[in-house]
Order: sequence, then C-alpha cells, then structure tokens
Amino acid sequence: MNLIAYETAAEICKRFAKVKILVIGDLMLDYWVWGSVSRISPEAPVPVVDVGRHSYTPGGAANVVANLKALGAKVDLMGVTGADDTGRRLKLMLRRQDIGVEGIFTDSDCPTIMKTRIIANGQQVVRADWELRSEVKPHLWDELMKWASEHKEDYDAVVISDYDKGLLWGNHVSDILNVFKSVPVIAGPKPADIQRFSGCQLITLNAKEAKSASGCNTYTNKGLEEAGQTLLSNLNLNQVLITLGERGMALFRADQPTLKVPALASQVYDVSGAGDTVLSVMALCAAAKAPISEATCLASHAAAVVVRKIGTATVSAEELLESLHNGRQMLSDLLPERKILSAEDAAMRLDRLRSSPNPPTVVFTNGCFDILHVGHLSTLLAAKSEGDFLIVGLNSDSSVKALKGPERPINCEQERAQMLAALECVDMVVLFSEDTPVELLQKLRPDVHVKGGDYKEEDLPETPIVKSYGGKIVLARLIPGRSTTQIILKTKK
Repeated sequence: MNLIAYETAAEICKRFAKVKILVIGDLMLDYWVWGSVSRISPEAPVPVVDVGRHSYTPGGAANVVANLKALGAKVDLMGVTGADDTGRRLKLMLRRQDIGVEGIFTDSDCPTIMKTRIIANGQQVVRADWELRSEVKPHLWDELMKWASEHKEDYDAVVISDYDKGLLWGNHVSDILNVFKSVPVIAGPKPADIQRFSGCQLITLNAKEAKSASGCNTYTNKGLEEAGQTLLSNLNLNQVLITLGERGMALFRADQPTLKVPALASQVYDVSGAGDTVLSVMALCAAAKAPISEATCLASHAAAVVVRKIGTATVSAEELLESLHNGRQMLSDLLPERKILSAEDAAMRLDRLRSSPNPPTVVFTNGCFDILHVGHLSTLLAAKSEGDFLIVGLNSDSSVKALKGPERPINCEQERAQMLAALECVDMVVLFSEDTPVELLQKLRPDVHVKGGDYKEEDLPETPIVKSYGGKIVLARLIPGRSTTQIILKTKK
C-alpha cells in the first residue's frame, strides 16, 4: 500500500541531492560478528558462536549520517571521538563515503564508543558496549561551537542525534539552536532530559521514549494522544513524531489533528537503526521543503525497507522508490484478511505481544455479527475502550445455524469476518464453531471479556474460565431496538 503517490515521492527524493545537512551527535562505531551456533559451551550454559566474518558500520549519530548519504544528500558531521584506533577507523570510513569530518574533534581522555553485536543464525546473541559516558570538556565544546558558527550558512537543515553519552548534556542543545536560527533543527533525543530540546522544529521518539518523556502511556490510544499533546506544549515544539513499531507512527502538530500512518513492513528481521532512518527522512524532507504529512508517509516507507535488513542498515532513494513502486503488492499486507487468524495463530501472536516490554491490555468480545449494525458498533467501541488490543470471536456458519436456526446466517462467515476486520477498532478476528467461546477464551486468555448488557455476569458460561486466570467481565450498554433479527423482520415486511 502506498501512503504517498509515487510521483510525489519521486519529486521529493530528487530534491534530496540538492541539500546539505549537518548532523550533530554522539559518535560510535558498530562492530558486527557473524557466525553460527551448533553447540553449547562446556564452560557455561551459553552458545558457542563459530565466527564466519565480521564487519564495521558507522553507529550512533554516524548511522544517521550514513542514512542521509544513502538517500543522496551532502552531509557533514560534528562530534567528538577518542584519540584511538576506533575513532580513526570511524573517520576513515566516513571519509570514504564522502562525508565531511572537519567538524569532528578529538578528546584524548575519552575513548570512542564501540558496540559489538554477535549475530548467529540470523539472530543477535549478545551485545557488548565499550563506552565512557561523560560531558564534553568546556574548551572542546567552545571549539565545536566556533566551528559551527563559521559554517552555519552551509546547511539547509541540522539534525541532532542524541544517545545521551555526553555531547549534548547541559545547555548544549540551546547553544546549537542559537547558532542555527535560520534552518530547521530536527532532533532524535533520549528522554533522560527531554527539556533540553525545547525549541526544536521537530523531535522523533519511539513509543517507549515518548512514554518516559511525557509520563503518558503511549501503548493506549488515549495515552498516545496525551503524550503527543504534552510534548508539544511542554517543549514549545512545532511537531512531534512518535514511532510505534507494528502500530506505525503518529505525527502531532499544534492546532492540527493527529496524523497516523500504518506500519508497512510485512517481514521484520532487525529494528536496529530504524529510528535513525525515520529521523533522516524527516530531516531531508524539511531541508527539501516537503510538507510534513508527505514526509511522515515517506518515512514510514523508508522504515519498512530498512527493518527487512539485518544490522543498522540504511535505505537508498532507489530502494525507497522501488518500495513505493511495489506498493500494490504490499497492499495485501494491509487488507482486512490479515486480521483474520486461526485460534492457534492468534494465541502465538498474543504470546509475542505479551512478551514485549509493554504488553497491551487484551480485550475479547464475541458474537454472530450477521448483519452489521450500529448496535454491534457500539459494543465493539465499548470493548475497545477497555484496553489496547481488541479480539472479536466470531461464530462460524455452523455455530450460527445451531443458535439462530436453519435460515441463518444471512451473510457467510468469510464475509462477516472481513466486515469486522475492516473496522479500525478491531485488531483481530477469530472464528469458532462451538456454541460458546469458552474454548477460545481458554486459548487466548484475554484480560477483559466484554458482553452485551442483556446478560448477567453470573449466568455467563464464560465467567468461570475468565475469572480462573484473573481476567474480568465487562457488560456493555446495548442500544435499544437494534438487532439483526429485527432488521430481518423489518426487511420481510
């Protein structure tokens, strides 16, 4: 599915080659060790990795630079490295990519940060960080700001890439904003001291960072909206972009409605550096004077490309446009059918969601939903308000016949499932053939089970199983006079 017209995206990407960006941030080198595992160490219960190859890539703010360069922009980098082999290797790699390194200064007392990732059988086994977090020395910062002042007219935009390692501590972000008043300053901050980034044109955060920075639960729709508005207000920002993983991303703007775009990746191999890719695209679009809504859609496409690669990968303009060109093929991943799962697949997906750092509150409701009407919608919306992830258990055709009689259902199970899955409030549809959803509830174990208000909790056959694992029952208010049976009778008359 294309969120932005191919022709529009192509025109924006063409402008990337005409802009020059300065990236300011914490610099590091990523070291990758690739191999395979076939045995466990006799010394400790850990895998033994048989190393096949190793590689280096620019990391931290340098990875943002690599993304910008891959998209066709001219890029300079400002930051600090140590007087060591790691720092020299990093600068050599950047020079070979035609990235300006004159703004990189050396601190002989602080080593260059290096992150070692060991990848075995396509999965990350362990990461080891070599770093010393400390605020950059005052005289060194003065030299950096002097260099920035001398070159401030050279750039169309500035990107601040913060990894909370020391370069941007104190009032340093304010110093940068004072120097670069005439160009957009886009930041990817860490939430430890988010107030430092007050006054930036745009900041990008992931859901976890936004939750920490705002104090709002970004894993619920209501909390996400509160987080965006809180950050806009408290930091005096024009825009805030929050990336939400499989939920896509949300753009917040002062006095404008929230723009939500879906996640487009059907396969995710590695999310390392995906945030840097989004930050890079947003900065390039700002420099190229593209509308922020189009920039957000383009960033979603770029993220979808990069997460299908292993490692802190980049995306080129050609790959981005190819992804858009193949958008019709990607549409199948966003059709309602993708939400319709078997009970077994649904249980496995819930296991993955529950093992995430911030598991969602899972809500379940069920019914025949034969002719979809406003009463159904009211119940579904009420159910969605009880949590974050709504599953609808749908009676199969055979189950509906057993409950309603031989003339029912009016609509077959496949069509009923598609209609439900097309609703934004519904996250998953699961068919079941039994008279009651008891067996399905045993498999899925939702946190909340919602039923219509014409039931009593003590009379529900589902109540014992839901209560057995600590779930709760909620009875939703019904809209009087709205039912499939009444619609059928009225139609016959």
